[in-house]
Amino acid sequence: MGVIAALLPHRERMARLQAAVRERHTIVACEDWIALTRTCEREPVHLVVFDLYADGRADFERVRQVKLRAPSATFLAYIAYSQERARDVFDAGRLGIDGLVVADQDDTPGALLSLIERAEARGIAGMFEKEFERALGRVRPTVRDAALVAVTRAHERMTPDGLARVLATSRRRLAQRLSNAGFPPPHRLLVWGRLIVAAHLLEDAQRTADGVARVLQFPSGSAFRNTCQRYVHATPQQIRARGGAQYIIRALLRQIAPATSTAPLSLGALPLRGRARQPNLAV
Repeated sequence: MGVIAALLPHRERMARLQAAVRERHTIVACEDWIALTRTCEREPVHLVVFDLYADGRADFERVRQVKLRAPSATFLAYIAYSQERARDVFDAGRLGIDGLVVADQDDTPGALLSLIERAEARGIAGMFEKEFERALGRVRPTVRDAALVAVTRAHERMTPDGLARVLATSRRRLAQRLSNAGFPPPHRLLVWGRLIVAAHLLEDAQRTADGVARVLQFPSGSAFRNTCQRYVHATPQQIRARGGAQYIIRALLRQIAPATSTAPLSLGALPLRGRARQPNLAV
């Protein structure tokens, strides 16, 4: 169970958020930006849901201040959209907001929960990118983007051909560049992306393996468990106990590192955060 800090002056929108997350998370209702900032300082907040117009206007400086207090949290803006606010939505994206909920369009309980999960996947991708660069240095943009898309679009059951289209390249060229960089081929990289997001969902003790399998469209709970065993030799429960998403990221980086660095790299023995940066490599 995680902590969600919510700045939603409209009672109906708060009720919809509560209906979406139900008992999965604890929601801390904040009456203003100051309370939201203090909550992020004092609580282990993993998701911030806020009305961009809580003060009647888009206050991006307030958003920046909250992001400084909760750099690892996922941020979801909840707004009533109008043509006059189009520029504000664009600026919110530039600020690094992970997701956008449009009132009365995206906020049925099922749709809102899906948006929250997708926004969290983008947040996990940000963490993955940082650890990726620390462990491996620089790789070709196509390779880096392929790894990030595999995470951010894990809910879509993307195919290797679809991944190549998103990256504006051919499947053959994508496979070659991944191979040259020591990465798994496209179909396996997509599975790794789904496992990273699945492991993040498993960090919530209220989620079952079958529930995670449904969210990420595995054929069955058994298929999900078999994939965990095949890729990381662990059950979903063991993945949860060993650190969730970071455990899967560490397992993937262990496979990639020997092919991208001539220096020994012990990813299992060192914590991911704070590791010395490896020499940059132009793959």
